[in-house]
Amino acid sequence: MVSQYKLSVCPHDTAKNLLGWFTLNTYLQRKLGTGIHFEPQDNFLIERKAVLEEEHHVVVYANPYSALCFARDKGFVPVARPVNVVDETIVVARAGAEVPAAPRIASATDKLIIHNLGLKVLERAGIDSGAAEFKFVGNHLNAAKAVLQGEADLGFVFNETWAGMNASTRAELQVIGESHDGHAFHCFMVAPEWADKREAIQQILCGMHLDPAGLRVLEDLKFKAFEPIGDEIIPVLIKLAGG
Repeated sequence: MVSQYKLSVCPHDTAKNLLGWFTLNTYLQRKLGTGIHFEPQDNFLIERKAVLEEEHHVVVYANPYSALCFARDKGFVPVARPVNVVDETIVVARAGAEVPAAPRIASATDKLIIHNLGLKVLERAGIDSGAAEFKFVGNHLNAAKAVLQGEADLGFVFNETWAGMNASTRAELQVIGESHDGHAFHCFMVAPEWADKREAIQQILCGMHLDPAGLRVLEDLKFKAFEPIGDEIIPVLIKLAGG
């Protein structure tokens, strides 16, 4: 019988290693002694909508913008984040290209913190975002592709996406600017429905690097460890999101 309780994970992360997240869910279930159903999504907005509208999503691994939505609208509480992993934005143009006064800008969506950070990079670079034409292309890699294909003058690219691109592709692009805020990151959150399990989940996640089985899961997902966090991150996310 499928458990009524659900885990949801940001699609950017499941796209990189879907099996690794199933393994983490199995680890969490065993440690808690409770069934949790994991049904991955491949779209940021659909995944967010499901958590906000469907019942029994009790644990989420959320991108910063979704984390803010889940805390504000459903009362989710942050419990853990990956150590030394932050979300930043790199603004790119075609190598050697001039940036026009009214640039066409490709961004995955304006419903991710990467977009907000990109706007701040533009401001620091003296580029008027008010004169820009934005094209929302669904994911971060598509933003880079739009620039390469001449469909956009600038692209907002997630730092992790940029790092994962091959050297020859990066050589066709130039970095106009990048954020160094260090305040945005993905995190695990627990729903009010599981308030009684919040501390146990935090301890399990933050102790994984000390457990051989947990360490294998972390290494597969390319994380060093998780560290504890709490509600103190929410005001920071509100500020980053322009709220």
